[in-house]
Amino acid sequence: MPKISPAHEQQRRTQILNAAMACFARQGYHATSMDDVVRESGLSVGAIYSYFPSKEDLFLALSDDRANQALAYMNDLFRRPGPMAEKTSEAVDYFFDLLSDELLSLARMNVEFMNVAAKSERIKERQERRCESVRQFLRWMLTEAQRQGEIRDDVDIESAAELMMSLNEGLLVMSAAGLRAVSLERLKPAYLALLNAGLSTPSSPMFASADLTPAITPNGSQHKGGA
Repeated sequence: MPKISPAHEQQRRTQILNAAMACFARQGYHATSMDDVVRESGLSVGAIYSYFPSKEDLFLALSDDRANQALAYMNDLFRRPGPMAEKTSEAVDYFFDLLSDELLSLARMNVEFMNVAAKSERIKERQERRCESVRQFLRWMLTEAQRQGEIRDDVDIESAAELMMSLNEGLLVMSAAGLRAVSLERLKPAYLALLNAGLSTPSSPMFASADLTPAITPNGSQHKGGA
């Protein structure tokens, strides 16, 4: 038999993971079978099982891939040269894009990861690892911003990182469950204003975006976009 190239292997793996994400987001983890993934992917049963021996293996691979993609993007973004405010603006845009209708299936997948973690030790361990990676990144980002004078000296970095993660996860859950009552267009400036008021120095708001209506800075004045 001809040898399959690494590029083809990766393409096939991505095809399977995309099919699995569609099934899990639509039906949930427990209601999805490997046969559902086979039908969604258009591949053979043997092709699916040659990459992923079980539904749990498939679910874990999907969780790891999505978490690694997001963290790689954030690490690359924040290690570039340039003002911190520009980077946080792009990061907030990235997060709110995740909550949009076009990417809601990915948001639902993240909720599935949290839900299934309560019933599977393997998935719980992987979720704990994901959360700790997010915490470490947020701590690093806030520490760097504090060093540059964009975060107040009195801010408890560890607690601020935990609150930011909880705020993001809460928005994700509400959006995925269809329970969010305010549009993303209204939430985004409110989200930025809340973070600025709680964390930023008055002269240099860390969370600002040029495409938004003016946000309220900690001194009560309006600040429209930019650093």
